[in-house]
Parts: sequence; C-alpha cells; structure tokens
Amino acid sequence: MRVKIGDLVFGSEEKKAINELMDNSTISEGARCKEFEAKFADFIGTKHCVVAANGTVTLMLLMYALRYHSAYKLKGGEKVITSPLTYIATSNAIVTTGYEPVYVDINLDDFSISAEQVKEYMENVDGPENHRAMMPVHLMGYPCDMDELNKTASKFNMAVIEDSAEAHGSLYKGKRTGAMGLAGSFSFYIAHNIQAGEFGAITTNDDELANICRKMKGNGRVCYCTVPDIENGKCPHQNLGFHPRYLHDVIGFNFKSMEYQPAIALLQLKVVDQILSKRRENVEYLNDALAPLNGTLKLPVRTEGISFLGYPMVLTDNSFSRNEISKQLTKAGIENRPIFNCIPTQQPAYSFLKKKYEGKLPNAELIGNNGFYVGCHQYLKHEELDHVAGTLKSILLK
Repeated sequence: MRVKIGDLVFGSEEKKAINELMDNSTISEGARCKEFEAKFADFIGTKHCVVAANGTVTLMLLMYALRYHSAYKLKGGEKVITSPLTYIATSNAIVTTGYEPVYVDINLDDFSISAEQVKEYMENVDGPENHRAMMPVHLMGYPCDMDELNKTASKFNMAVIEDSAEAHGSLYKGKRTGAMGLAGSFSFYIAHNIQAGEFGAITTNDDELANICRKMKGNGRVCYCTVPDIENGKCPHQNLGFHPRYLHDVIGFNFKSMEYQPAIALLQLKVVDQILSKRRENVEYLNDALAPLNGTLKLPVRTEGISFLGYPMVLTDNSFSRNEISKQLTKAGIENRPIFNCIPTQQPAYSFLKKKYEGKLPNAELIGNNGFYVGCHQYLKHEELDHVAGTLKSILLK
C-alpha cells in the first residue's frame, strides 16, 4: 500500500476541462485565469487576485512591487522579517529580489512566527527604519497571530506579505489567511490544499499593488489586458502609437501562468469546503488513532478552521531517530517529509548566516531536527490512515 503526501486525481471533469482547452488550441493565460482570479478573490475575501506561474514567483512579484508602490518605495537592501522554519522559497524570494531576511523564532504549538518576539525585536533593534516588510508564514495551515503582527507592522510602517502557500482557506478570527496583510501569496502545488501543479496567486485589496504585479509578471509591459480585449478595442492603452503588449515602462519578469492549471483549480474551488473538511476529518482520525504515542510524538493541535497541508508530528523522545522513523515509513510505502529546516542554521544555501543565528532560534532548530509530516489529503481512505497509524505504532511502541 502506498500513502502519498499529496495527490491529484484526474476524473472525467478534469479531463473534459483540459480537452476543451486543447480542442480550442488554448494555452497562454486567458479566460480560465481571469475566471479563477475572480472566484479565488471572492473565496479569500479580497478585491483582487493575480495569478502567476507558481507560488515562489508570487512572493518575488510582491517583494519587487514594493519598489514601485507609492506607499513604500523600497530601493533594495532593506530588511524583511520572516520565519526561519518554512520551505526555502520564502527566504529565496526575499534574497533574490534584493532584500535581507531577518529571522525571528517560532511558536512550538503551531510553527508560526512569534508575534511577541517580532514586537520585542522591532522595539529594541538598532535602525528599525531599515526594516520595511514582514513575511509571516502560515505553515502547515496554521495562521499566524495577524492582529499582533499587523500592530507592529503599522507602528513601524512595514508592509505585511502573508505567505499563505500552505493555508488555502484557513481562518483567523473569521478571516481567511491571505486577506489580512497588504497581500497574500498562494501556491497550488500538488501536495497543497488546493492542487493544480505549478501555479500561484496573489490576493490583495490594494488597487495599486495589484496593477503593479500584473505589469511586472508580463515583463513590465504597459498593458495587462488580454489579446481579445486589445483587438476588440477595450484596452485603455491602445492609442499609445505602439502595440500596448510590447511597450514596457518598468523592468519586469515573465511570470505568467498557463490556462491548464486554473482549469483544474476551478474544479477544486467548486468543492473546496468538502476538501478542507475531509482534511480536518483525516487529522482528527489520525489524532485518535495515534493517541497512545503521546509522550513520544507531539501530535497536531486540534484547531477549528485550519486548512491542513499535512499531518505534522514532532518527535519528543530522543531515544528514537527521526531519520530512522522516516526510513521505516518509506519502506512501508508511506511518503513522509521533514517539517523543513531552520533556514539560517540548517540549510546549506544559507550557511553564510549560520554563525549569526546559531543558538538564537531554538524552537525552529528543534522542529527542524525533530519535525516531520505525512499526508492527510482528501483522497485518503480509512484503510490508508490505519496503515499510517499502525506503522508508526509498530515503530514507536517497542
């Protein structure tokens, strides 16, 4: 039996949606992308959604857009506070767009950046004016303390970019993640809560930011209208004396999407409540089944409104080895992953920061050494969940 971390099942509806695009020779960003933008913005509760090629580039677009936004006007070199425990794309997006990441430790219960420590850091750091943005990460679907983070950001005029790649639909005090900062960033990778492959989206209520991101993802072109809009005379830039899709007023990227991914994502969005409910049910099922391992494993906190990416566990008994557990799970056909690493001290790419942060991020290092997760996705059946629980108990109840 094989139990996957994530899965995407192509049924008749998915095949029909893809075949329609192929029959019409439709590939590049167009009607499906626009439809998804409207519906996903409505789902998250924001005015705008801007789709892009993947979740990493949505973060890059947002960080680069801060250079052009009238309220921020970043120049590069500014500092951005973020989580040390997450997929490396978060830090990469900060660094590759010309900023310096600053890491603050996490809370052990939900892997979120500590809002209390962020506040303390900003109130005591030399040069707080050089810290111009904050990128909290809603890891594994757990929302960060957005009220407190926003208070600190407001006090120091910092832009808040929510990395919500793993938290589609998670609620914080009745609001969706991705709707509480200046902008949110989402990834629809295969293992995530809504799956479409390589696909990403930005959510925001800020008109200026949305327009900048639309321009930037198309190599900085003046116009982000669709080709049909231009050809039908609906483009406001059509009288500039040059084709508006080939006139560029800023330096940008090619981060556009294709039509296939939103065609799949739209089908999942139709049943998103069922998807998120099933994932929560699977977490509850595993929590009950693994209750005898309390004391050896720290199981996920049961919180209402969480959109779980996976089923996260932390090894608390040092007589066992996480690596050995991982090997035995893999041997039993159960895909598993570490809960990432503490980026500045445990990721080789950021070894240049190791000395600066070593010993200063104890919670992130603990999870980086002892945390791991298995799947909880909506396609899993009880027999597969029983296989996961039975295998873990056979390993740890010796």
